[in-house]
Amino acid sequence: MAPVKISHVVSFSSQDPKYPVENLLHPESQRGPWLSCPQDKSGQLKVELQLERAVPIGYIDVGNCGCAFLQIDVGRSSWSLDRPFVTLLPATMLMSLADSKQGKNRSGVRMFKDDDFLAPASGESWDRLRLTCSQPFTRHQSFGLAFLRVCSSLDSSDDPVVGPSAPESSGLRQGSSDAQESGPSPWLANPSIRRTFFPEPQTSTKDISELRNILKQLQPGTLGRSACMVLSAACKAPLAHAASPKNNHAESGASHQESYRVQTKGAKVKE
Repeated sequence: MAPVKISHVVSFSSQDPKYPVENLLHPESQRGPWLSCPQDKSGQLKVELQLERAVPIGYIDVGNCGCAFLQIDVGRSSWSLDRPFVTLLPATMLMSLADSKQGKNRSGVRMFKDDDFLAPASGESWDRLRLTCSQPFTRHQSFGLAFLRVCSSLDSSDDPVVGPSAPESSGLRQGSSDAQESGPSPWLANPSIRRTFFPEPQTSTKDISELRNILKQLQPGTLGRSACMVLSAACKAPLAHAASPKNNHAESGASHQESYRVQTKGAKVKE
């Protein structure tokens, strides 16, 4: 699977000046998530993104930051403005009603693959993505996405269809393509792993370095797609935590760090 770079933002409906939509162009950085404007109480957030080339989409990795639902539509830059996009991923729940109202489990990673996509759009080549995020259960918190990664179903050695030229955008690491995966690795769904990385931990730079070293010991060579998701979620979580006013600060401290180290060393990466 070959990663596909998001070249630029075509349009968007809302953004927090502190967490702008351009953060989605740099998934490997620690700039933080893309969040809705604090004054926007519509409960819906949209963005249209231009890919660097038209390709069949095989994987989409999404880092959530308070969204209850996500829908992804696809199109082509050559289409007329009034032509409707095609739904690739139907509206999918990312947060439950209870979690949304209580402000819990705002952070999480979803890894969508070809089996999750609708047949009319799956397998065709696209160079435009339109994401619709919604949070109808609460209007008291900003919401959005921590990161977005797109992978083509083409191998990196294939000659893809080149889309229209677009402004250069830095910050996206062009890593080697991973072996094909039938779905998320079992260890990623492990409750201990999810409690450690996804419920908005306050992760320090030292912890990130320690986590990276442990993952490299468990999986020598280039880190796989799932391992990269864990690293990215750990990097993004502090900023997502700061954007949520209802987080429980009692979980931070020495006991959290001890649990973080013990549970991480016990996880086995199985790509």
